Amino acid sequence: MHRKITMSVISTKINSLKKGLQKNRLSSNIYTKLFYFKTNCIERKVVNKLKKIENYSEKDIFNLQNKKLLNILKYAYYNTEYYKNLFDDNNININCSQDLKKIPFLSKEIIKNNPSALISKKFSKKYLSKKNTGGSTGEPLVFYSNTHSGLIDYGHHTYLCSLMGHKKGDVILACGGFSIPQELRDNNVFWKKMRKGNSFGDYIFSVLYLNDANISIYIDKLIKLKPNILRGYPSFFDSIANYILKNEIELNFKIKGIILTAEMCSKNQQENIEKAFSSMVYFEYGHTEISLYCYTKDNTYTYQSSPIYGYIEVLNDDDTETKIGEIGNIVATGFINTGMPFIRYRTGDLAKIVSRNGGVVQLKPIYGRLQDYIISKNNVKTYLTSLIFGQHFQAFSNIEKWQIIQDKANKIEILIIKGANYSQNDELEIYDKIRKVVALEITFKYVNSIPITKGGKHLFLKQNIKI
Repeated sequence: MHRKITMSVISTKINSLKKGLQKNRLSSNIYTKLFYFKTNCIERKVVNKLKKIENYSEKDIFNLQNKKLLNILKYAYYNTEYYKNLFDDNNININCSQDLKKIPFLSKEIIKNNPSALISKKFSKKYLSKKNTGGSTGEPLVFYSNTHSGLIDYGHHTYLCSLMGHKKGDVILACGGFSIPQELRDNNVFWKKMRKGNSFGDYIFSVLYLNDANISIYIDKLIKLKPNILRGYPSFFDSIANYILKNEIELNFKIKGIILTAEMCSKNQQENIEKAFSSMVYFEYGHTEISLYCYTKDNTYTYQSSPIYGYIEVLNDDDTETKIGEIGNIVATGFINTGMPFIRYRTGDLAKIVSRNGGVVQLKPIYGRLQDYIISKNNVKTYLTSLIFGQHFQAFSNIEKWQIIQDKANKIEILIIKGANYSQNDELEIYDKIRKVVALEITFKYVNSIPITKGGKHLFLKQNIKI
């Protein structure tokens, strides 16, 4: 049984650490120890809360969400200039959850135009974390969050691992779009080791360098690590799975579960991955914007949302509620980022709604995380999830919108609508980061507008090559 985490327990531990520091018994990493102690406390609290909610009735869950919704509405009204003015202008009663439907939607454009007005007066901007997202629609976004929200988010990922039977000492192997120094790559190292017990991965493979020539090196390392849980992009693990199946490689260890995230996953990919690793896939759906978290937990592969993370609406184009069994737009109100609250935020994603209990929903499937790819020499595919979105370009904050167009293999054109602070350095960053991964011919074109589709959407990639 876990010891109950209370503020007195935390205070006692911190005071003990401080006394040890005064007596010179602690090493110079005292602050790191304090941070991880705090992280572990919040993580455990979130996991225990989610496990408790598993036994709640629908009424209990509805009441829990309603309380959290009213809390964030009140908090935003009293602590941010933007929501204070917005709610007053629209006669929003912050003591009535039904008034949520009267609140105008939050868009990326509004966030860009009102960054300071959206930040809570309880926080100094310098103490908030600056985050950015490239956006699968090609519309970059910069925003801020408080540290506590990240710890709650982390606890949700730990909870999902616990559903697979994760135990202390188990190894989680993840993947991501990050650079590896040339000297390490020259020695066939395409991964990095993280802090032990990290729910995002004890080890992380870089997807940027995986190819036919070195895939066996990745797999040899995987076999050596004997991971218990895999986590990452469907396209990456599908490539690994295909190699394992083709070469009839038998794994001499058990994988408890595979978390697939950040991309849409085809049925064929899912089946390949489950067959190769003899384990079930768990899907995860969340945002850098920290407004919602959904996950699957059985072989129906139906997503369900966390009641303590955010309130989710699924709406038609006319803003009415989408009927059960139909596809609608996902709109989220986040509960955990009190540094810069997002209320009725248009995510740009679509989903078919399976069930609804207030803002707690079940979804299947979710659309919007496309496995867009560019084609280099010999028809080699490089997925944009890792090439662009996984690298978190600093240039994102200086771009209004952008689009990649490919008409010929190994050549791309990048259309950019410049932001006010865009400079030659931003172009150089984009060029260098892409070229370090794929030796493409890149041309830049600066425009005042980018055409949208007939459905009114902006495509980040116009891929005109079919292979």
